[in-house]
Amino acid sequence: MHELVIKGGRVALDDGWAECEIAVDDGRIAAIGTSLAGKSVIGAGGRWVMPGGIDAHCHLDQPVWGGAGNADDFESGTISAAFGGTTCIVPFGMPGPEMSTVGAIDRALDRATGRAVIDYGLHAVVTMGTGPDVEQQLSQLAGRGIASVKLFMTYQGFAVDDDLFFRVLDTAHRLGWIVMVHAENDAAIRRTRQRLIDLGRTDIRYHAVAHSETMEREATHRALAFAEMTGARMTIVHVSSWQSAEEVARARTRGVGAIAETCPQYLFIGAADLDRPAIDAARFVFSPPPRSPRSHRHLWQALIDGGIDLWSSDHSPYFFADKIARSQTPAFTTTLSGIPGIETRLPLLFSEGLLTGRLTLDRYLDLTSRNAAAIYGLAHAKGRIAVGLDADLALWDPTATWTLGHQTLHSRVDFTPYEGRSVTGKPTTVLVRGVPVVVDGKLQVRPGFGQFVARTAADPALSRKPVEETTPWLDA
Repeated sequence: MHELVIKGGRVALDDGWAECEIAVDDGRIAAIGTSLAGKSVIGAGGRWVMPGGIDAHCHLDQPVWGGAGNADDFESGTISAAFGGTTCIVPFGMPGPEMSTVGAIDRALDRATGRAVIDYGLHAVVTMGTGPDVEQQLSQLAGRGIASVKLFMTYQGFAVDDDLFFRVLDTAHRLGWIVMVHAENDAAIRRTRQRLIDLGRTDIRYHAVAHSETMEREATHRALAFAEMTGARMTIVHVSSWQSAEEVARARTRGVGAIAETCPQYLFIGAADLDRPAIDAARFVFSPPPRSPRSHRHLWQALIDGGIDLWSSDHSPYFFADKIARSQTPAFTTTLSGIPGIETRLPLLFSEGLLTGRLTLDRYLDLTSRNAAAIYGLAHAKGRIAVGLDADLALWDPTATWTLGHQTLHSRVDFTPYEGRSVTGKPTTVLVRGVPVVVDGKLQVRPGFGQFVARTAADPALSRKPVEETTPWLDA
């Protein structure tokens, strides 16, 4: 007799769909089969039972930056994630000015404790203000269940120079960590931004000029060359354009441990959305910016054929008034980059990828949970429906058609860039470690139910060798 059995659903297993039952004991999947008995039963008739989603790129309750704080803390942000079918997130321990990387993780853990309703890990972040002992800080965090670090190649206060970049890559290689990189050329952005200002071209549409595809492509190429030299594994986050996606593909042919992530905004929002009246266009400002139809087509194909590995939200929650600095005629120079998306991430891909047949079930599962678990050290506990793993599950109604709008979502952000968009498919019941967190549109747990998940690093011995350890004159 199991504690809980989920019956009657169409279950998404690693080898395809199955009409089977799932038994849960002590928060983990205890059995998958038929005629299972449970003290408690959840009927999943007409529902698709999917692994809970993992969103490995989102921002919550960060220190004030750009004059505005996040609208979502770990309570509202994880509630929103849960209603969107996500059961685990990995946001950033983002530092404030002159805050160490360890200090930023400590701050994030303090903010998450007692507030989260789903499970969470944390990425470390290194900036020029991290301190001189970056190697020691990262090694310390490795013993605390952190297994990844993010670097920025742009943004004042966050962008790292090449020397620090290499120090972090070398340390990550030694620890078996993966390095996440925001790849845009900072000097090019600053140069073009100032030229646009001098010409009086500050309308929102010029955000796409100030952050061109070429700037992203160059930085992506350079970051991956650094990964090639050091042997470190690297995720290029929020790949927005066909040019950057091609850089990742080329790096892979050279044996680089290159991973590509994209986000819904790069498939469902285009550069033309910036060419609207300013107050409307501001809803579509994020960095890198929305791109051309050519990039949309290329990224969809990369989702289909495996060129893109991860589907993340890059949830960046600001109240709209803060985003536009309370201006009635916002400019690209004054509008904060970032949009909400933690709750809409999965419904958009479920509706437009899985249900339309663009994506196979296998690709959908890779993009939304399995790859994130494998890449970021969660595969020992999450990411799949398999015996022994956490019972993180989302029961989807594949026939439910609903309209996205900020009033129907659960983030505190007062706008969504997908306002009025119709989608089909909605998670109706969401479980974390076998406990129903959302049932029929109602939250079932108190803040604090969510737990920190220690992640595991990869075996450094399996990583590519740094360039100085190779013998190129002997290579075939």
